[in-house]
Amino acid sequence: MHIQFLNGGLANQVFQYIFVRYAENYLNNGERWFLDDSFFFVNNVHNGYELKKVFGIEANLLSNYFDSDVWDLMIKNKREKNISIPQQLKNYGMEIDMLTESPTAFEMNPFDGLIYIIECNKFHPQITKLPGNVYYHGYWVNNNWLNGYKDIIKNELKFPEITEKNNIDYSNMIKNTNSTCVHVRRGDYINLGWILEKSLYKNLIKTVLNIESDITLFVFSDDIEYCKQNADEFGFFLPQKTIFIEGNKGENAYRDMQLMSMCRNTIVSNSAFSYLASLLNNDIHIGISMSPIREL
Repeated sequence: MHIQFLNGGLANQVFQYIFVRYAENYLNNGERWFLDDSFFFVNNVHNGYELKKVFGIEANLLSNYFDSDVWDLMIKNKREKNISIPQQLKNYGMEIDMLTESPTAFEMNPFDGLIYIIECNKFHPQITKLPGNVYYHGYWVNNNWLNGYKDIIKNELKFPEITEKNNIDYSNMIKNTNSTCVHVRRGDYINLGWILEKSLYKNLIKTVLNIESDITLFVFSDDIEYCKQNADEFGFFLPQKTIFIEGNKGENAYRDMQLMSMCRNTIVSNSAFSYLASLLNNDIHIGISMSPIREL
């Protein structure tokens, strides 16, 4: 039995799903890996579990494996006693090991069994071949997991049709211009100390302009008002035309990722959200990245 911990926002969930689908195709032994969705029974963060809502994915969720009364007890133990799912499985007599690339693994999933620790965000296909029962805790933010079976996995990651008028208008502008997207992640990044310097955005916009001077810049952010107020420092008005994307909040936040994935040129910030958008883009002309991708 192989289980991948599922947590975080949409981008993290997708990267974890990509890892599982890579493993299933790589091993090609008929085994379906489980996604442990217990996180979303205990925590109310971001927009909850989104793989089905956004992409229509019918994932092999661990919550569907157990009878409801058993699962309810496991969730109660996790919520009230902080006994992780892998620890509970071990306590119930299952021989199971853990493999993690995440420094927060032991906060979210305390475990007293055998633990393998590997370097974060690197491509290690051999880890999918560990024998026996293994619980994986990681974000696997690396394009090689997708590229291994790109056609298969990307076919499963198709956004729903855009129906909102504002997003139809944005998508038409993106399709009919030399569109360049840039994403500014703020929110929880402020307290985590992961905010990037505005000058970095400005320098990379200049880099794109040195290659193609006729770009239309599309600015995406979870704090678009801040981006407008500080547009000069970010360099957002260096292109002849700049459009700030507004209106996609809460359960519609994924539309920003969808629109970003349609842009001709991409400036990837340090969030998994913008990195995933670039990977789902089928026609990038210029793609540049600011810094190592953060997992949250």
